[in-house]
Amino acid sequence: MVSQSLVDRAALDELEGAIGTEKLARLLDRFTASLATAFDGADRAEAEYAREAHTLVSMSGMLGCADLSQACRTFEQAAKTGGGDLAAQLATLRSLRDATVAALRDLREHAHATR
Repeated sequence: MVSQSLVDRAALDELEGAIGTEKLARLLDRFTASLATAFDGADRAEAEYAREAHTLVSMSGMLGCADLSQACRTFEQAAKTGGGDLAAQLATLRSLRDATVAALRDLREHAHATR
């Protein structure tokens, strides 16, 4: 099982209380599916990656994925300012993306198993 530290269960529980179990499940499924392919492709412009990161900042934060949200914010700012080795940051971001997707899938499987 992947560490759940990448996903704040308390944040998800709070969101579930606000929108309900069914809506949260659909939202997590859509988010996980779109996240699984985020930042793919080697021939894209840095600005495209930055836009994708910008889109994921709030969604990942809302869904309790604070580490991913912060990494997206950092990458977006670096891409805008030209700061640092963007290729290395992108590789790190992809690795965090993969770990977060795995953690979300583990969380969903665990939730299904306990029902």
